[in-house]
Amino acid sequence: MGDSHLPEAIAVETSQPSDPPLADLSLIRLRLPQQGFGREYLAIQLKVNGQGPYDFMIDSGLTTEMITPHLQEVLKIGVGGNNNKNNRVLGLAAGGETSSTLLVELDDVALICSPTAADECQELRLSNLHAVITDFPQEHIDPNHDVEGMLGMELISQFDVEFDFPNNRIRFWKPGTSRKEGLDEIPAVVINETGLIAIRLSIPGARQPIVAFLDCGATFSCMNWKAAEMFGLPPKSDVGYYKDQPAIAALGIDGKMMTLPVVKQTLTFLGDVQEDPTKGGVLTGFAPPPSDWKPWDPIQMAIGDIPAFSTILGDGRTPFQGPAALIGLDVLAQRRVLFEAARDGSRRRRVFVSPQS
Repeated sequence: MGDSHLPEAIAVETSQPSDPPLADLSLIRLRLPQQGFGREYLAIQLKVNGQGPYDFMIDSGLTTEMITPHLQEVLKIGVGGNNNKNNRVLGLAAGGETSSTLLVELDDVALICSPTAADECQELRLSNLHAVITDFPQEHIDPNHDVEGMLGMELISQFDVEFDFPNNRIRFWKPGTSRKEGLDEIPAVVINETGLIAIRLSIPGARQPIVAFLDCGATFSCMNWKAAEMFGLPPKSDVGYYKDQPAIAALGIDGKMMTLPVVKQTLTFLGDVQEDPTKGGVLTGFAPPPSDWKPWDPIQMAIGDIPAFSTILGDGRTPFQGPAALIGLDVLAQRRVLFEAARDGSRRRRVFVSPQS
């Protein structure tokens, strides 16, 4: 993966010590089925049109928001077909595409906040959001929570968003004001027009990274077959090797099942492109992580050419054919993670992660 995929990071103003988050919320962990693989989905609570609260999953691998047909009916959104804000769209998510369906505008939206010493707000009012109306498999995955929607990058890109997994909190900061003390920077970029955030993923000792997007709506991490070969694993054609490996049945957001082998993998990242100015800017490699960085704890990583790698990473005409991965909650939930996700007119973004578990 060269510099065309991930531009060099640029400086962004950091917070003043006294700046509090706009909202500090408890993370709801959605219990997985008994045979579920990976880490629990994440949810927070929203009011819509002054009603609720409703449980919404938060998913950085989703381009826009989603609501269930049930919530559309409860809120009377678009009923009668005379709402000229409605149109048909094709939603993209890591697990696949949603069918072309109705897009509606959500008015009077507010996050339900937990009061803290620094921030006593009970609700954080949001700008209007756009949601695809569709069913999805996670609606009733946890008997204690009826999930009525998903929040994607349309919401996340309005803030600095901090996932404080060790303390089971999520914080929303005004862009550029989040606190980054004790965190290491991972240079990142948005992928084409999707708004999804990607980094240069690697394994310890490797010099060539692959593109990987960060997906807190995925319970586990996955790489495609070209990435597996780059990481030194046998090709897909080596059926003798993979028949002895465990496998999982994965359910995409489109409800389709996929059988994927899994292998134990240790992951890290590489930084910006390094060039030799004495040789006319010839690419010499990628910057290593900071000296205090420790690779993420080993995970059982799935392998498969899931729909996201061709649709999300493609250009809309030609499917993406290169090595790629998605980083799910089995990796992200190991540490505190901060997305500087707000749009700034460029593709550059920054991600910050605790240097060790």
